[in-house]
Amino acid sequence: MMDNRGQLTVALPTHQPMPLITKLLFYGVLPIALPIVVSYKMLTDKSYRMTTTSLFSLVNCATKKSCAEEWYWQDVGLLNKLWSLPSAAAYIQKSADGSNNETDTPLLEYQVREGYCGSATQRCILKSLGYPSNSIPDQKGGESKPDLWCEHVKQIAKESSHDDDGMEIETTIVRGGDVTYESFLSTLRQGLDNPNCRICCNYLRSALTGFELTGLWKFHPLFFLIKLYGGHFSPVLGMVEQDSEEEKDNPFIAIFDTNHKYNGAYFVTCKRLYEAVSSIDVGSKKSRAIILVEKKSA
Repeated sequence: MMDNRGQLTVALPTHQPMPLITKLLFYGVLPIALPIVVSYKMLTDKSYRMTTTSLFSLVNCATKKSCAEEWYWQDVGLLNKLWSLPSAAAYIQKSADGSNNETDTPLLEYQVREGYCGSATQRCILKSLGYPSNSIPDQKGGESKPDLWCEHVKQIAKESSHDDDGMEIETTIVRGGDVTYESFLSTLRQGLDNPNCRICCNYLRSALTGFELTGLWKFHPLFFLIKLYGGHFSPVLGMVEQDSEEEKDNPFIAIFDTNHKYNGAYFVTCKRLYEAVSSIDVGSKKSRAIILVEKKSA
């Protein structure tokens, strides 16, 4: 069930062709319209201009010092430690007799299409909390904001459990910009230590990995703006403490990226994740967030 890189073997998504209308919008209309709208906002809206400048600085710094280039990013030793943690093991369904790891079933899944990360994360979390996979709706788009994500995941849980009180869930949104780093770290620790709790992370991935644009793509205005404004959803799997005494308040946080292009789970330092979660969503003008999803006791 684990490959030679220490990654959980999760099935790759079946390719789904992009509808023609979406292609026209994505490759034709938006590359022309979006830069015009952004330019207008930059000239007329001081708050928007300051936010965009701040986001550019954050992502540009990450380009120079990408987490993906650090030794810990997908280190096999750290991954082996991760899967031994209860918080990560919750995403693995053990075989009936518990004696054969090869027959264990991953409860994680990749998004089937761009924009489906929020829905894929909902499915991962609900399955790990005991909701049958066949009772959870298929992935879809639209789960783009923490508030809406919470509303929908609670609705799905209620419908999947057929109003069983013992299967109800509660959600708590913790926005990076609203709490100190110490509070953010404490919330992560408490959530990961709670066997009835899972953590969804809404973050700006490019604050961790930079622009990641190569060749001519780096001159494409749409992809450039996506890196500045495009948030992402993924489950937080666990926390592995650093050996260094100086970094005891900056543990490694494991995220399962729902985008299969990132090859599964990776580690970032908690301080870098805090920056990515504290980034502003220009649409809502609020910072991004971690979301605690807790199953109520019967």
